[in-house]
Amino acid sequence: MTARKINVKLIAKLVLAIVLLAFIGWLALLVGEQWSKPSNEAAIVTSLFEKKGAAPYKAGLPDEGGFEQLAESGSLKLLADKTTGHFQVINKSTGKVWRSYPDPQYWKDETVPNTWKNNLTSPIIVEYVNAKNYKSSSVTAGLIENQGYLENFQPTAAGFTVTFALPKAEFKIPIEVSLHDDYVETRIMDSGIVEGALSLLNIKLYPLFGAEPSVGQEGYILLPDGSGSLINFAQDRIMQQLTYNESVYGPDLSYYNENTGRQRIGMPVYGIKSGDQAFVAIISQGEAFANVYAAPSGAVGRSNWATTEWQYRKRFFQSVSKSTGEGFYTYSGDKFLTDGRAMRYYPLLPEKSNYVGMAEAYRNYLIHEQGVKPLAAPKKDIPLYVDIVGADIEKGLFADSYLKATTTAEATELVRQIYELGIQHMQINFAGWQQDGYSTHGGYFPVDKRLGGNSGMRSFISFAHSLNIPVYLTANYTLNTNGDDRFWWRRDGLRNLAGTVLEEQRNADQDVGKFVSPKFYEKVVSADLNDYKSLGADGIYYEDGIGQQVNTDFNSRYRASRADVVEVQRGILKKSKEALGSIAANNVNFYALDQIDHVHRLTDDYSYDVFISEEIPFAQIVLHGLRTYTLEWSNLRDEFGDEFLRSIEYGAYPAYVLSGDKAADLRKSYSLWYYSLNYKDWIDDLKGEYARSNEALAAVQDEYITAHRELAPKVKETVYGSGYRIVVNYNETDYSKDGVFVPAKDFVVIKGGTKR
Repeated sequence: MTARKINVKLIAKLVLAIVLLAFIGWLALLVGEQWSKPSNEAAIVTSLFEKKGAAPYKAGLPDEGGFEQLAESGSLKLLADKTTGHFQVINKSTGKVWRSYPDPQYWKDETVPNTWKNNLTSPIIVEYVNAKNYKSSSVTAGLIENQGYLENFQPTAAGFTVTFALPKAEFKIPIEVSLHDDYVETRIMDSGIVEGALSLLNIKLYPLFGAEPSVGQEGYILLPDGSGSLINFAQDRIMQQLTYNESVYGPDLSYYNENTGRQRIGMPVYGIKSGDQAFVAIISQGEAFANVYAAPSGAVGRSNWATTEWQYRKRFFQSVSKSTGEGFYTYSGDKFLTDGRAMRYYPLLPEKSNYVGMAEAYRNYLIHEQGVKPLAAPKKDIPLYVDIVGADIEKGLFADSYLKATTTAEATELVRQIYELGIQHMQINFAGWQQDGYSTHGGYFPVDKRLGGNSGMRSFISFAHSLNIPVYLTANYTLNTNGDDRFWWRRDGLRNLAGTVLEEQRNADQDVGKFVSPKFYEKVVSADLNDYKSLGADGIYYEDGIGQQVNTDFNSRYRASRADVVEVQRGILKKSKEALGSIAANNVNFYALDQIDHVHRLTDDYSYDVFISEEIPFAQIVLHGLRTYTLEWSNLRDEFGDEFLRSIEYGAYPAYVLSGDKAADLRKSYSLWYYSLNYKDWIDDLKGEYARSNEALAAVQDEYITAHRELAPKVKETVYGSGYRIVVNYNETDYSKDGVFVPAKDFVVIKGGTKR
């Protein structure tokens, strides 16, 4: 009897194993069939790589005597070498040269192994894999390692076109280089890419453009890491093989993502400064499929270099058992295709060769190319941003409990008391007004009756309008927690490449929320706009979703690439603004800037990589004078004094998240447990902070930041267009130098030789 039981168990396990192996085999065929080319197609691909007289690509740097001028603009010249595909950009007024390859005067001292020497001198580096075998490793190589050659080098009116052929890997990649008034652009033509049996993962085009080693000169790599950070040039750097590689607009949750804990990239930009020579690079097309890659000296060669890593496929986890979590990693099948993959390199004049000059060039790009209009004439005083929380929920024994924080009537009293402090320029964001409060998403309307319902919200907004205070209603349409809006997660949820609906759980006690397909929430927002309008809302404050979350959707009903999702969100923002007049969002990706009027809770932090030398307010320098912005809520600060000083240094306006004074105990709520919200506890701090912020920033609300530097350790200076200066001292001791005195833990304003 016992033996029979054992045999039955063994048979069951064998059957399960056979079924599992059959499923994996079927799945491998399904995933891999697109790479399995018929023999005649394989022969055609092979024939495409007959060199027909093309010279093989040679190792080493190009001969600088072989460059010919192909184009000229008012300020720049473009020279190219038709034997290597490399180019030079020369500033006509200064004679300074930016090369697409390593600086020849230092190349003889390069110590990196020969394989990577060949890669670093190649105009293109590719990574590829045999996707038919999910166990295979990827390969990274340039033209020389792939027995490559140049094909069809053709001068154009603005530059040249050329195709890079890599016979060993069976790739052909056509590119274009063109000179414009103040920049040179490189472009990959996706439609002309040829692939053989292997699968292209990513491309680095002209990766060493503007690269320089750490040889005596001051320099750094600018990263769009959080608000911005610098990797200073350093000789004999201790750490090795440490690089920065992050997706523009953040990770795509539909694929595998290594948990680096880094800040999201919201700006498709980076730069390099070396001595008095610098450039800023802007990814102008295809940025949804791009990574910013940076290698400090010592990581990959002696040079400090940064480039765009163009993504064509990504890894994902294919689950074969939801109960056990078993599965395997493989790569997406079809390439990511986009209308264009374009990089702009803006060489900067010596006096602009710093991160503020880079920010200025990017700001001008946003204004002239992306339609971001500068701020109109501001009011006399700066704005105060107040987030009012209506309600939230907590886990109950049998059902969730409703925690009331601020009714619409209590919100009226809250705003009245702040107004009577003399703070008359405010913007209100009312959150947690929907059914079941702040942590509940889906079916936002009507306003919860326990807070006052639609009529109570209309009355509150009418009161705020009587004081010329706009009211925005906070919403996040990218999640659904309750199935309202006719949302059925199996039909309308955002799916990853493995077909799994993506979920989010911010609190261990909370039921998971389902991510919503972008093309579904586009319909929901459109249907809700009239309800916002009927309440008298001045706009929607999109929080933690639209303008920030960019995930590929593999739901067959709503399929959307990352680029499609960006356009869906831009369309929502545009339609919302047309319907209501104004839109705000928090810590947005910069593709949203032409539609939103205010950036709330913009990050002022960075990712704390060991190679980072300094955090900088790059995003804030770009934004000041274009859009209003705040940093983190003031009553959520870890270090109240220093973070207040940072808001002054960064030109940010004060923001508080508050509730009425009769709020329920929110310590066990799903989202608000660590906030002290009672407005009466914060009224004195709010009044004092606003007065000091107004003293510092009222006069420069519509001015650009034109300089930013460190005067001494932990003493920072911010300069505005009119010459207005703010000096912030983070030290425990006073600062005094060159006639400027700043008390410890304080700031001073300097204008026209006087202090205020």
